[in-house]
Amino acid sequence: ALCNEHGMDPISFGATVAAAMELFMEGAITTEQTEGRDFSFGNAEALCWAAEVTGTAQGFGKDLGLGAKRLCEKYGHPEFAMVVKGQEFPGYDPRAMQGMALGYATSNRGACHLKAAPFQDDFQRVTPDGKAKIVKDSQDYIAAIDSSGLCTFTKAAWQAPDYADQIDAACEGDWTVERLLELGERIYNLERLFNNAAGFTAKDDTLPKRVLTEPAKGGAGKGHVAELAKMLPEYYELRGWTPDGEPTTQTLSRLGLA
Repeated sequence: ALCNEHGMDPISFGATVAAAMELFMEGAITTEQTEGRDFSFGNAEALCWAAEVTGTAQGFGKDLGLGAKRLCEKYGHPEFAMVVKGQEFPGYDPRAMQGMALGYATSNRGACHLKAAPFQDDFQRVTPDGKAKIVKDSQDYIAAIDSSGLCTFTKAAWQAPDYADQIDAACEGDWTVERLLELGERIYNLERLFNNAAGFTAKDDTLPKRVLTEPAKGGAGKGHVAELAKMLPEYYELRGWTPDGEPTTQTLSRLGLA
């Protein structure tokens, strides 16, 4: 509720506070920054205080307002920031959800649970097998839905033909399912071109070292790490991208982007 009142994203805020609490427990942040408060994990009072001072940009809230990446860099522990391309993780552990691991890494806007939909398969099995196609196809599908102005949560009730029918009724042109999905693929590649031009490369399609090397200690992903190295080459191949993560001339021509 405090995040909503202050116009803050609860996901980015929560992951940033988690990083700050780890910095506190490490000793990189002390009670000097937190105005005498114990900023250890589980302190609900400290959490509410953090939301208020961040929303009003007071004291330590200015540091929290930097986000997890820049906060952790400032206090000497960039490895504590659970981010991709500078954006904080949502609530899904990529060690338990291998498809989501790939979705986080390849999302054009950084770690995001709304730009790919491997949920059904991820909830059924903890494996990297088959996830590249699921992630790629769902990214294209979601890009098309997002471009329509319709809420992505309607995917729970509607299928691709439902979206195509609505768009066909509202817009000129022959909007088939095939055309809709090609549109989504075009959008995803166009966003990728923008990122490439801005300096992002395949090196940015990665995850924090912690989830790549430290097995999860509990839950469905217990004993697993995010097996990104197994999924990413297959994903690039399905996308028609080079090993460096750049759309090939053939892919751009096929999508009318060359």
